[in-house]
Amino acid sequence: MPQSVSESRLPHSRNFDLIKDSMLQSGELPLADVLDSNQWQEVFEAHKIDFGKDEGAIYTPAITLWALISQVFFKGEMRSCKAAVERIASLWAAFGKGICSTNTGAYCRARAKITWQAVRDICCQLAQATEQMYDAQEIDVELQQHDLVADTQSVTTRGRILLVDGFTVTAADTPENQEVFPQNPSQKEGLGFPLIRGVSLISMVTGLLVDLVLGPYAGKQSGETALLWQMLGQLKPGDTLVADCFYCTYWIVAACKAKGVNIVMKNHDKRNDSPLGARRIDEHQRTTVWHRPQRPDWMSEEEYAQCPEQIEIRLVDVNIEQPGFRSKKYTIATTILDTEVFTRDWITTVYRSRWLVELDIRSIKCSLGMDIIRAKTPEMVQTEIWSCLLAYNLIRMKMLQSCAATGRMPRTLSFTTTQQLLANNWLLASTTLTAELIELAQQTSASEMVGRRPDRVEPRANKRRPKLLALLTKPRALAKQELAAAA
Repeated sequence: MPQSVSESRLPHSRNFDLIKDSMLQSGELPLADVLDSNQWQEVFEAHKIDFGKDEGAIYTPAITLWALISQVFFKGEMRSCKAAVERIASLWAAFGKGICSTNTGAYCRARAKITWQAVRDICCQLAQATEQMYDAQEIDVELQQHDLVADTQSVTTRGRILLVDGFTVTAADTPENQEVFPQNPSQKEGLGFPLIRGVSLISMVTGLLVDLVLGPYAGKQSGETALLWQMLGQLKPGDTLVADCFYCTYWIVAACKAKGVNIVMKNHDKRNDSPLGARRIDEHQRTTVWHRPQRPDWMSEEEYAQCPEQIEIRLVDVNIEQPGFRSKKYTIATTILDTEVFTRDWITTVYRSRWLVELDIRSIKCSLGMDIIRAKTPEMVQTEIWSCLLAYNLIRMKMLQSCAATGRMPRTLSFTTTQQLLANNWLLASTTLTAELIELAQQTSASEMVGRRPDRVEPRANKRRPKLLALLTKPRALAKQELAAAA
């Protein structure tokens, strides 16, 4: 009897080709080699994640990660562990097999064996491999993208343009989470939720998340600059780091310069935009010298001695004439001193591209539902976060495939449309992958163009009123006791 299709696909439950199929991949597609099942397996082996080897095992590492990623694509009830187990049961049924129970216990135990460090390594490797194959750094970087200036600007850069920004998310209110990620100290005990601070490093051109560092919201070395300091090892010579004024400290600028990394940042509010002794370039530009401040407490004497005693900085004034903008004038600080190749307009445009990281974080927190983490322990909190980030990079990779095939720029494709594409076909493609389905995916990803809306002005207010409910002003356990006593 000839082997059925479902039987021939059973080995996929033991390797990561299952995820590759759910990503609607074929060998003919550009960037197809990015999803390397062997590399993913090597990551799991390096982290000693090894379970589900029995002949009848359902929850293998590949199946568990497949289900973990699937949870990110949905919200509400479809995001639950119960829904993930039902998807696994449907997958197994499509393979011609059955499972004895849809209880979530076995899945939750298997999920806990996948460490967040392993998921992080896969996520970062995916970003690195995708950018290398996409070859975005050797082409002219077109800056007439979403939310950028209307004038066409093009310049060949030696490295990546990386955007940095921070955000916060909340986690389930458990003693374990509160111990590692305490609630906002301004809130009363029992009324707040564990608060997690994250700082992300995202590629301007591709939108891929290069790296992210998490930490508590408050406490020693918990600020955004301290978290960014931990990611400086991800920067490469020739890169350009774009950030707002909060990151424009002498120490970060000096560390970037030592690595051969350029910075384009809004000048810090506490620093003079027109310092005495500055050398004028033109009406809107000048160069100045920043001198090394006193050694901060967190820096060792050896590190302090390695910092340069002074840094030459170029200051670029930007005037905003668009009605509705909060800032009418600001100054950009950059270590790029070549004014002929990297003109004032180019510097201004690159800094204005920083807004893209705000949209990327919105996609991660809102579209992928990472604003509220439901895990009960710190380890699973980080696993859930990195699963969201892995799904985010997988979506971006799928968008880049369509870009490579159609010649479109990555920022002109809709993230939400691609997310919907993968969510709708995550289970179907893993069991029935056809050439027609692959072609549909390529067309769908490139079917919608994100509007180019430079200088868009919107009120920062909501029209729809939320339902008015009383706010909890005391710990829930105490409130329940009072209700029971009153009854």
